[in-house]
Amino acid sequence: SFQQINLNETLPRLGEFDVVFLRNVMIYFDNDTKARVVERIAATLKPGGHLIIGHSESLNGVTDVLKPVRPSVYRK
Repeated sequence: SFQQINLNETLPRLGEFDVVFLRNVMIYFDNDTKARVVERIAATLKPGGHLIIGHSESLNGVTDVLKPVRPSVYRK
């Protein structure tokens, strides 16, 4: 089945994940929106889980919930 999710709204209960890929999405958001989206996504990550974003994207100055591991890879 197909489920459409709007990142600008409260996320449905999706469970907890080891890795979330959100590539080439953050470039379309301003910093305030990025911060809210990252907060929502981070809540779905298990402790030590990773968020992978696009190579041209960065979360520098957006959040301290996730720590950079290498370019485009962040850990909760």
